[in-house]
Amino acid sequence: MALRAVLPVPSPRRDSRLELGTPIQQIQEVAAQPANFFPPVPQMEPVFLELTRSLRAFHLLLRSARLYDRQHPRLLQSLDGAYESLRSVVHNMNGLEIRMERSGLVAPKLSEAPLPDARGDLYALTKDLQRAGVYNFAFAPKFHVGELDTLAQLAKASLSKSGQPTKQAALAWWPAKLREHRVEGIAVNAEAERKVDTVLASLIAALVAYGGHSPREALDAPIQIPEIDDLIATLRLLARLTPPLESARNISPEEGARAIHGAMEEASRETVRLLLSSVTQYPPRDGERPQPYLLRLSEALLFEFLGSEFSAGKLTAPGVRPMFQRLAEVLVTSGGYTGPHASAHLSSFASTWATETHREKLIEKFWLELPPREKSAVLRGSDVWCVPIVALKQSLGQLAASGADAPRREARNILLNYARRVDSEDAAVRRIISAGLNELAAIIESLWSNQVPGDLSRGTLKALEKETKPETAALLAAFLENLGRVAVIRGDYAGFESILNALEKEPHDVAHDHISALAHRLVAQDRWLLLVDASLSNRALDPVLPRLLQRDPERLLDRLTLLLTEPRGSEFLPAMSRLVRTIGVPVLNLLETRLYEARRQRVSAAIKILAAADADRLLRGLARALASWEWNLQDLAVSELARPANAACAQSAAFVFSAILADAHPLVVPMMIDHIGLAQETAAVPQLMEIAAGEHDVVREQFVRIKAIEALGRMRAKDAAELLRTLASRRDGLTYVEPSGLRAAAEDALAMLEDRPTSARARAAFGAVGNSNFVVPRRYARVPLESPLRAQIDGAQAGLARVRTISLGGAYLESPKKLNVGDSIKLEVRSGMRKIHFTAVVRNIGAEGNGVEFVHMKDEDREKLRKLVQRHLQL
Repeated sequence: MALRAVLPVPSPRRDSRLELGTPIQQIQEVAAQPANFFPPVPQMEPVFLELTRSLRAFHLLLRSARLYDRQHPRLLQSLDGAYESLRSVVHNMNGLEIRMERSGLVAPKLSEAPLPDARGDLYALTKDLQRAGVYNFAFAPKFHVGELDTLAQLAKASLSKSGQPTKQAALAWWPAKLREHRVEGIAVNAEAERKVDTVLASLIAALVAYGGHSPREALDAPIQIPEIDDLIATLRLLARLTPPLESARNISPEEGARAIHGAMEEASRETVRLLLSSVTQYPPRDGERPQPYLLRLSEALLFEFLGSEFSAGKLTAPGVRPMFQRLAEVLVTSGGYTGPHASAHLSSFASTWATETHREKLIEKFWLELPPREKSAVLRGSDVWCVPIVALKQSLGQLAASGADAPRREARNILLNYARRVDSEDAAVRRIISAGLNELAAIIESLWSNQVPGDLSRGTLKALEKETKPETAALLAAFLENLGRVAVIRGDYAGFESILNALEKEPHDVAHDHISALAHRLVAQDRWLLLVDASLSNRALDPVLPRLLQRDPERLLDRLTLLLTEPRGSEFLPAMSRLVRTIGVPVLNLLETRLYEARRQRVSAAIKILAAADADRLLRGLARALASWEWNLQDLAVSELARPANAACAQSAAFVFSAILADAHPLVVPMMIDHIGLAQETAAVPQLMEIAAGEHDVVREQFVRIKAIEALGRMRAKDAAELLRTLASRRDGLTYVEPSGLRAAAEDALAMLEDRPTSARARAAFGAVGNSNFVVPRRYARVPLESPLRAQIDGAQAGLARVRTISLGGAYLESPKKLNVGDSIKLEVRSGMRKIHFTAVVRNIGAEGNGVEFVHMKDEDREKLRKLVQRHLQL
């Protein structure tokens, strides 16, 4: 448009340079000069937090000035504190500007939004300053404590006057008083110069022309809140002024002027005056265009009306949204454009108001900017559901972040009050609350650091049972699932169990399928893993955990099986045993059935857990399953049952071993025979004699025969004396019938049986029986070697090793190769010119090496080993 005018802005220095008819070029030159009182601040966040604290200290100073005498210690203390705090902020920001607005304090350098005010003290400061006639104030980079004291005393004097001063009087009084007291570092009610759009200036001039002579007009008086009919008329006028200002419609300046004047002529003078008063209270900002300004002005009018009506009790919380929608429809309806050059049915102003997104944001802003006292009353009442979740989250978040007990307690009460509305009879309210509870999940976790109150879960579950709307039911289920997750993470297993029990009590029919599905989701994979890990932790077992885990024994055992495959899985066995014994029959029965499965990993885990938790049950399954296992599973079961921890069932194990010797793998039979001998299982003597004589149908290897002979000697089996003599001395012509190693074993066993003096060396070799410091008790004494023997490991873990200690049953190897418990290796040990070959199984792993057990060797190797051990024995 060709309209050229500006809105006159009161200024003690440059008023004469901006007046009606000033060319736009000159306006731009004036506006190009700095509009702010101080230069911008580079970093906002640290200063923003410090600013809030400084303003609270300033508010304390103003209150102290009103309560105490000028020389009172309390006032001096408040003055010093406020000065130090403000001086730091002003120095960091290179000056400070604060503007009082309806919703609070605004620091233009930081943000056009009001400063956050969780406790409401900044809002109280705003009201105190407005009553004192302060609409803005500014601190120069350098000010002194005396000037701050003068400001506090002037504010006290202004507040002592009866009645609130008019704006025009306050604009003149404050600068005059500051000049009188020679205050140069602080400015109050200083008008900043701004560039004003020429079209807006012309529009305001027209408003003045049409409404400026109303007998009720008083520009210096505060704006009076209109009645609803007056407000609607004002909004209708404002909306009708927007289509002519649309630059995109390409209408001529004359058409636009006629449309504006026509709208004002149709409106009453009081309506024009009310709009003009609103413009005075909310003037255009620097460089603000017409459409954005009118949009902001319309929002301010709505906020002023709704806020006053709400504070007066004429508007309830449920009525805020309908009233807002009603007034928004007035703006949309009146903002239509029907002229000959129309390119759309609505102006951009009306289109903005027509969008639900814009309306929702403004409703949220209303609640966000509501004074703390009114907001707190709603949050504690039954209409808390009316508060948008954004505003509720901000209020609760600020209370939770305060760190003090009282605000956090208030936040908890508000949240519980909000959750109780989920049982409302109104379906829309229930949906709002259900969605809001999910949004508040993070705040719920922060407010209850130990365990979430049971009222939340019980109320939600009760509402879920009665809910008929699928969408609301899904939201409630999601919230309940989140409560379960929090309970598991926090270790509140009793609360988690109560949720599960309540869900499982519901009928299992089609109508309650969503509740059954929720019960399954509550123990989803991540939460199930947390429950299992908690049950295996190194602390007292929570009695709730076994009850939770026994709901799905199959999945529990799968997790335990996986843990046992880890490098340090054996460290969990004591805790697993404790858990399995606590749960009892459901898991133990399942473990026993797993002994007969084809998957090796599951069988291995079942053997380890049963051996630690219920060895008798493992023994019962061993008789049926042994023949179907490969040799390493047989070896694992036998070694686990031979552990010192299972000494209570040693006799039963020996009896079972004697019954299944024929089904065992040749590499496992030697250990079983050793255990039979250690357990003194005399019922097995005939079978051992049969094996020693080489007459057994299956077990005939020389190494096994030697083991049987040793077992007979350990048991002092008198019935075997004649057999042992025969084995030691029987000849075929000039040669002995039996190999030398077997004869030597028979001689030693016979000496021990008859307690000959020559049996001392044999007894020394068996002197380690009963040592329980090892996974498998030693059947033979280990002798330390002064000079370690060289050894060669063959197989998958091929490499060199050194033998530090050795015995008739095993050795300790130092090797850089990493071996695992249960690994089978071929071992060659060199003693001088002799080479001794063994088949060995790794039994334990130490910091410097590995303990191995010899499970097979040839007769000549056995004899070489026996001589080597006897040579190093310390008698």
